[in-house]
Amino acid sequence: MVAAKRNAASPSLDATFLVFSSVQTLGMEKKTDLNSDDQLTRDDTGADSEATVSAGESSFLLNAIDAPQIWSARQIQGHVGGYELVKEIGRGGFGIVYLAHDQKLKRDVAIKIARPEVVSDKVAVRRFQDEAQSAARLDHPGIISIYDCGVQDDLHYYVMPYLTGQHLGDWLAGLSAPMSELQAAELMIQIAGAVQYGHESGIIHRDLKPQNILMQQTTSGELRKPVVLDFGLCAHTDSTVATTTRIAGTPRYIAPEQAMFGNRQITPKSDIYSLGVMLYQMLTGTTPLAPENFAEAVLMLHQASIDGPQKHRPELSDAMQAICLKCLRRDPDLRYESASALAADLQRLIEGEPIEAKSPGLMERFGYELYHGSLAKVFGWAVIGINFFIWAWAAIGALLVWQRHFDVPGLAESLPEFIFFVLVVVMPFHLLGSHAGYMMIRNTRNYRWLAFMSAVSLVWSVIQATNLFSNGTTLKLYEGRVVATTLVFLVIAPAFLAQSCMLAAGAWTAWRRNRASV
Repeated sequence: MVAAKRNAASPSLDATFLVFSSVQTLGMEKKTDLNSDDQLTRDDTGADSEATVSAGESSFLLNAIDAPQIWSARQIQGHVGGYELVKEIGRGGFGIVYLAHDQKLKRDVAIKIARPEVVSDKVAVRRFQDEAQSAARLDHPGIISIYDCGVQDDLHYYVMPYLTGQHLGDWLAGLSAPMSELQAAELMIQIAGAVQYGHESGIIHRDLKPQNILMQQTTSGELRKPVVLDFGLCAHTDSTVATTTRIAGTPRYIAPEQAMFGNRQITPKSDIYSLGVMLYQMLTGTTPLAPENFAEAVLMLHQASIDGPQKHRPELSDAMQAICLKCLRRDPDLRYESASALAADLQRLIEGEPIEAKSPGLMERFGYELYHGSLAKVFGWAVIGINFFIWAWAAIGALLVWQRHFDVPGLAESLPEFIFFVLVVVMPFHLLGSHAGYMMIRNTRNYRWLAFMSAVSLVWSVIQATNLFSNGTTLKLYEGRVVATTLVFLVIAPAFLAQSCMLAAGAWTAWRRNRASV
């Protein structure tokens, strides 16, 4: 089916595969001493065939991040169902693909056998069967068909046509230069059309990548007809399993929400992100981020910034850069609504019409720095600093007034009142403000408390501004002392206004963080 032969892997790649224990039914020999040098296998003709899992492009379908099991890399011969296995032609995180011969219909097919951990219990088996049946209902020229699915001796498999061609990744690697804007747009429109059909049928792919796009020959003999593979590794758009508790995808191509643990729903917009990565790669020859494993992907997708494709190719248009970056938004709500919307914008670019995508604006970049960058922590430290500074400023100012005007009648009697005000009102307020800043530093999800403190800070700022402009205060210490009142409250009022704004930003960030964890 899917595998054009790939170049040999570097022996240094740190990848391992699952030992396939059900060997008797297939006439296989178990191998227990497989190491990373065994990634390269040979068939009877002596042709080299590399496993499709590599350090940079490995597929992940994980229920746990523990030590992986290992599949034997030896050639398998035998029968599964009514299909005679000929040779292995590819493998990934979901299973191993074999060239097989349909003994009834006398035709070559490709059969994918699921890894044992993918179908480890009754729920997983049922999910596998449902997904295969859903994929079999897809009838689109840009999506590979599913002929059959079944189980034999605990080996769960599904059968597809055996297609000749070249994976998009290999095809791109063979180009002398990255694709032009028009070429990339035309190709992505075709891929997006197939993905849109899958989405309309209720299926999310979740592992879109060049290795899952087969470039078939057109009538003119060119490899320019893309076919989307592996819709068997998918999820229903209304399914509760389409969450981050079951991680599927490839590190360089998965969306940020796919690299989050929790129960956040994965939507068709996760596939939009992967399409954006492929479009970026078509234009630049590289991916926006290059994690070598899943752990790096988790960190990069939520912390590392993404450079626009113009950094690699300055001659690219602003419109194409805007389209790429809209697909690659970390917030799914900011991506294209659908694959068809992406295709429509690319068609506008081809025809020279204005596109709908816009480059990230100032507020969006500010929001990104708050949520993904370190700006929220900077604001947290600033809030703590403001509270300590204001407390010190007011206390020192009051002591200086009391010291210089100690002999003024009634001033000495006002000192106990001032001390009471500081201990009962000022000190607790500043401690609560400092605690709110500390919560921001700790990436809290308690947005309600931060929002409350933001509102209180705003009210306090208004009160201090009133004292400033009315030249009056309830504290006898400042009565009749215009200069002292002005100096103290001129600092306090705007400082608390700034604190209110920073706490509001922190509350928004905490709200988004809380929503992402649901």
